[in-house]
Amino acid sequence: MKAENINPFLEAVSETFENMLGCSVITGEPSVDNETDTQNTPDIIGLIGLSGTAQGIVAIRFPVRTALRVVGTMIGVDFKAVDSSIIDGVGELVNIIAGSAKTKLEGHKIALSLPSVVRGSLYRLNNLNNAVWLSLPFVCDMGEFSLMISFKPTVVPKKEAVNACANSR
Repeated sequence: MKAENINPFLEAVSETFENMLGCSVITGEPSVDNETDTQNTPDIIGLIGLSGTAQGIVAIRFPVRTALRVVGTMIGVDFKAVDSSIIDGVGELVNIIAGSAKTKLEGHKIALSLPSVVRGSLYRLNNLNNAVWLSLPFVCDMGEFSLMISFKPTVVPKKEAVNACANSR
């Protein structure tokens, strides 16, 4: 994965947390893997697909405690347990981050899928075509979380890419 395709996601996380949550983030050491496993931690993961001149998935993974704090700060409520507001908030957060990164990706026409949210401790995220995941850990005042990216530029005729993204989100 090239830095010019990953940096927009780093910038989007930083800007989103600073602007929406009033919280600076510190980026940890990235790691690369063929799949991502939870190691039996009860996480909440927001996922969104990318299509167009690049294919992939963007996922933001929160431990439950961090998700409660982040979404609570977003909407001004002190959450004690996961409910539909937390699930919706994590989905919206991945949507905001992916949408912001999409506007910063130069040379790509990208369409975003609708976000999905996975909750629990028994899951494994596998990519089609054995693409690798880049995992970017973050820490902020609200806790730790990570952004996982699978990003693969594709060879798509320009006309097809424009049509694919014409009605995208």
